[in-house]
Amino acid sequence: MAVTSEMKKMSITVQILVCLLGMASWIDINGLWVQLPLMVNFLPEGWNLPSYLVIIIQVANIGPLFFTIASRFTNRHIEIPTNYIIITVGAASCILLSFYWDATTYISGSHHSTALLALSFCLALVDCTSSVSFLAFMSLYPVGYMTAYFIGEGLSGLLPSIIALIQGVGGNAECVNSTFVNQTTNHTYYQSTYYYPPARFSLEIFFAILFAMLACSLVAFTLLNHLPLAKREQVTKQRKYDSGIEEGYKNVADKVSESSASSLEMEKSFDRNDSQAQFISASKDKYVVEHKPLMSAWDWVFLMSIQAWINGLSNGVLPSVQSYSALPYGNVAYHLAVTLGQIANPVACLVVYLLPTRRKSVVGLVALLGTGVAAYVMWLALESPTPVLCGSVWGEVCIVITWILMSGLLTYTKVMIVTICRESGRKALIWCGAIMQAGSLVGSIIIFPIVNQLNLFTPNNPCGDTCWDY
Repeated sequence: MAVTSEMKKMSITVQILVCLLGMASWIDINGLWVQLPLMVNFLPEGWNLPSYLVIIIQVANIGPLFFTIASRFTNRHIEIPTNYIIITVGAASCILLSFYWDATTYISGSHHSTALLALSFCLALVDCTSSVSFLAFMSLYPVGYMTAYFIGEGLSGLLPSIIALIQGVGGNAECVNSTFVNQTTNHTYYQSTYYYPPARFSLEIFFAILFAMLACSLVAFTLLNHLPLAKREQVTKQRKYDSGIEEGYKNVADKVSESSASSLEMEKSFDRNDSQAQFISASKDKYVVEHKPLMSAWDWVFLMSIQAWINGLSNGVLPSVQSYSALPYGNVAYHLAVTLGQIANPVACLVVYLLPTRRKSVVGLVALLGTGVAAYVMWLALESPTPVLCGSVWGEVCIVITWILMSGLLTYTKVMIVTICRESGRKALIWCGAIMQAGSLVGSIIIFPIVNQLNLFTPNNPCGDTCWDY
């Protein structure tokens, strides 16, 4: 009854605005990730491009650290101007990507996608910081509005994936014979070239759509700050605006620790789902006295070891080799593996809500299953360009299902561990977030030179060693 009563008192308009604000949290990085199946065929980094983006996203996690330090050592409430900067920079980067995503620079003897990589860092920096600053702002509102916020955060991964599915990739690469005439010698010669069928609409249009979505989020955040209806929600729930700010800052540390999980996911997810996990736990327990059972030292080491391992895989190693595991089966298979794998993340969070568990053995079993599927993905990547079942429709189906299953299992594991840590209090969440960060960083650092220097993974040649049928 208490839940229903409070929900009825909340403004639907403000809930919609809060949802649009949450949508801005990771929509641009998630959107960039689902465009990789179109980018890898045209940019000089080729199939190594995902590994570059993974390391960039990890470096961008300095943003939340700077925000946390600044908020601790200044008397000014910096989350409002920070949020304006976050959304504005994200929108500007998206519109610049629509013009310059394929711009290259010749450096040290080879071409590099400098514009894309630089703008990707801008997007990752603001998205990682949003996981902290958005929640600091939301502490001004009653906890009931967090539902709308996390719905919006979930949409930040779901909407780009749906748009990418509509966009498609046009089909697999084709090898066509082209005729060239040397005007000097008047000799005619033939050469095989790659042809990539176009998608339903271009990357330029896709990034323009992301810009429009972020523009809506910017308008929504402006209204939350200036619309009388939205400000009354703050005043009525917290007595006085200024005292509400102070009360919000008393809880920022808790929000920061909870959101650190969100700032890690790519990261594909890359990063929304752990924040959703905190909402799932909070939505069930926020109207009762919080109970914080203490974990034994063995349970703590066990869960944190799993968390570090799982995040190293899901946020570092596996995204870096996704192209090598899926592209040998064709552009269509790779496209579906990326987009449906992204959609599997919020689905896994829903499963946590419907089938929660606090049993460490179950968490360990799910982590083991996820690791087994991840090992299969790594084996496929190492076998590129001719992995098992390559050239068969069953191979395409299997790789897509494999990525969906693996994303779901790993996300479920991370979300459940975060939920268990939340029940053990603020300190547990802080350490959990730090360990997730460390695991993701170590995973990305290890895999980057393996992919880019050791050449253990081999791309295919559409005019030579492909195994799909045209």
